[in-house]
Amino acid sequence: MRIGLKDIDPEIAVKVGERLLSPLKDFLGENIHWKGIPWRVRWQATTGAPAFQRKREPNSDERAAYEMRSRRDDNHAYRVMGAILAPFATALGLVMALSGGHEPTTGLLLISGATWVGGTAFGMWWAQKAHPQARLGYSLSLAEMRSVFPNITLSRAERVYCDALLMMVRTQTDSGTERTFQEIMLQLNTLLQNYRQLDQRRQSLLPILGIHSVSDLEREFGELGRKLDAISDPITRNAVQQSLEMCSTRLENARQIIQNLERLQVQQDAIVQTLASALSAMARMQTAPVLQAGETAQEIAQTVSQMNQQTWAVEKAVEEVMTIGIE
Repeated sequence: MRIGLKDIDPEIAVKVGERLLSPLKDFLGENIHWKGIPWRVRWQATTGAPAFQRKREPNSDERAAYEMRSRRDDNHAYRVMGAILAPFATALGLVMALSGGHEPTTGLLLISGATWVGGTAFGMWWAQKAHPQARLGYSLSLAEMRSVFPNITLSRAERVYCDALLMMVRTQTDSGTERTFQEIMLQLNTLLQNYRQLDQRRQSLLPILGIHSVSDLEREFGELGRKLDAISDPITRNAVQQSLEMCSTRLENARQIIQNLERLQVQQDAIVQTLASALSAMARMQTAPVLQAGETAQEIAQTVSQMNQQTWAVEKAVEEVMTIGIE
């Protein structure tokens, strides 16, 4: 199956594009030796002194990706050169052929000028389609994906997602199964985005829980309760009673936050398991007959879709917690 940058998760696509479109001397990472001196200099933050670090040699996948990038650069350069020279040569040949050695007429100059401008515009469009960025947007090779994924920082869910992409590229599909795989691709992208949203919600709740810890609130609630029991003055008791009620509300909110943090974490784990399950099913498709492969692809799409719906339900369940103001 063909997969390009425009098909995959946007955040991962940016990271992959930065590596695969970097200058050739830093292709995939500045710690890989491609040409020149196999050392790089970096400044130590602690001492301010230079340190020399030896670059490593590329593996077979990285070498294949580098050669592919070099060929794409050359192809793009040849197309740009052709887009500039071919229209000019065509327009000049047109003038020479039709003027018959005489001074060209105004009409002929206009025609040749239009040919030059139109040909150049078409040629630049044609050359742009061969730009490495445009090529990557349309198609990523297995070697490029295998070389770049280990060189970018990924979360646990993103790592499993990338493994699923590799499995998709390896999978031979017919037209029907490919359409299902395209649907799976969209569902996986949504699933990964939902994972990040859950993580953002969880991270936003942690500071609130740090300020209002359950143990501190339980201790405060107990102290207020004992204080209330020891007070006989009605006015003072009323003030302490109000404080006790507010502390009880804060304690209830804090416990609710803990419960929702657990829900978010469990749902994140479920998303990772769904991604891993999809990856396992894709691996099983490698040896399955065409009919069974199509059924398995449908099962994967349904499972991922159900998980997206479940994640949406969990997000809605904790949404009001995000707006709670704990006094």
